[in-house]
Amino acid sequence: MTPFLIIGGIGIALAVVALVIGDVLDGALHLDALDSDLFSVSSISAFIGAFGFGGALGLALVDNLAVAVVSGLVIGALAAWGAIRLTRALRQGEDAASFRTDSLVGHPARVITAIPEAGLGEVHVSTGGHVRKFSARADRPIPSGTDVWVSAVVSPTAVEVRLADGTPELAP
Repeated sequence: MTPFLIIGGIGIALAVVALVIGDVLDGALHLDALDSDLFSVSSISAFIGAFGFGGALGLALVDNLAVAVVSGLVIGALAAWGAIRLTRALRQGEDAASFRTDSLVGHPARVITAIPEAGLGEVHVSTGGHVRKFSARADRPIPSGTDVWVSAVVSPTAVEVRLADGTPELAP
């Protein structure tokens, strides 16, 4: 039983390493060459840990090495499958959570600090369920509270805006 427990401990140690430097280790060992999570550090560590502890469990229940190995393989495969599914689910969440300022063009915004003729004001832009504040410039003065839309991205923290459709033209 001791060898199975040692294998399980190695799996847990690998899981800790995967938590600390997972993507770096995957890249260094070229485990992501198939562009899937099948051979990622997290799935391998889940398999090794579950194989070890599953084998120890099988050996404790039935005093037969073959049964212990088979139970370790089955439990390890299930744990690796769970790790793969969890990793994929977390990576899908990255796409929704990541934010790129170049995707702001065309989004509606509201002026929160008046935009002077030759200066910067501030706008709130709602994207991806989050409200973000940006410095804004425009080709004319725009008072606060006015609905606008983003026409260009000036920098990661500043945008250029235009009056929203349906907004009456402001006196120059």
